[in-house]
Order: sequence, then structure tokens, then C-alpha cells
Amino acid sequence: MRIPVWLTLAIAVLVLGFGSYRLWLAFGKRADDKPRKGLYALGKRTHLLIGIIYLLLGGALVATTFGWNPFGALFGPDTIEPTKDTAPSRTIPIDQLTAPTKPK
Repeated sequence: MRIPVWLTLAIAVLVLGFGSYRLWLAFGKRADDKPRKGLYALGKRTHLLIGIIYLLLGGALVATTFGWNPFGALFGPDTIEPTKDTAPSRTIPIDQLTAPTKPK
């Protein structure tokens, strides 16, 4: 089964959007009048580091969607391009068996 390209790109857009949001949190101003909880309690450098990681992951997801293979030929069997003599023919082969005989 193959994952549809539109689904992979949709997930990549979400990952890139979240990475951009983390960068926005890293460079944006903070209101110090409220206590910070959850995601907002992290430091600006942490948001910057995680945002960059998310942007790299989103970029890699887009690249793999369009055919980039990060592991190259590390996994799977090697394939060779067939020559003209070993390539499959475009014609349908005719059956070489003799016709069956009817019993008497």
C-alpha cells in the first residue's frame, strides 16, 4: 500500500507550520504579567532549537515525497537496468504446447 502524496504533503505543511510557530515563540515578545504554563513556559532558545528541528523534518518530508531517499541504496536489493536482449518483449508470446487431443 502506498501513502497518497496529498496526505504526505498535508502532514508536511502541519509540521512546517508548527516549526514556524515555535520560531515565532522564540523571537516574539512575552508578556511577563501572567504565569507561563505548558508550551509557553519553555525558554526562547528551546523554542528556537525545536523550531529548527521541526523545519528540517518538514523539509525532509517534502523532499521524500518528491523522490529523495535519505538512505540511498542501503536497504533493498540492487537492481540493474535490463539490456535490449534481456528486456521484456512488447508482444504476447504464443503458447508452444501442442493442442490437447480428445479421448476416444
